[in-house]
Amino acid sequence: MELHRPRPKFFWLGFFLLGGLALIWASQNGWQLRILIVPVGAGPLLVVGVVMVLGVLAVLAGSFRSAPMMLDGSGLRLRVAGINRSVPWASIDAVILEPHTGTLDSTGAPRLVLVPSADADLGVVAEYRNKVDGRPSIILLSLDSLRESQDHVVRAFKTYGGERFINGLPCSETETELPR
Repeated sequence: MELHRPRPKFFWLGFFLLGGLALIWASQNGWQLRILIVPVGAGPLLVVGVVMVLGVLAVLAGSFRSAPMMLDGSGLRLRVAGINRSVPWASIDAVILEPHTGTLDSTGAPRLVLVPSADADLGVVAEYRNKVDGRPSIILLSLDSLRESQDHVVRAFKTYGGERFINGLPCSETETELPR
């Protein structure tokens, strides 16, 4: 199973692409950029148009990148946090879904944290201490950077990770209620 990056908003991509092309066309047909009442010229108008078009192309190119994480019965295929390899389940002590209540620049979305086994060499150092049990961990990604819902991610990790998956969210909606 693949966990995908979110799709870009195509309305805004189209808006900025058309706007950038219109500015490029206008700069080539004698229009000038004016700041207040001072004419600056066609050069800055061309630069703004080119920057808009290049920004749209960069977002489109980023949307074709491969999935940051793939899960299956043999382990994880990671392309995040400086790890670009397959990691077998034997090299993983736990994958934790923890709440993120950190810095002001964060969205507050839950994030996936990997706790490597003692003998695992992932190419990065596990410096972060997770909030669930305090073991050295690696922050993989925030759930808001994925297209799939939180419930979908939890079900996938419970299916493939089994006991290695720890849902550290308090009072999670994804927990199954016992029948009464």
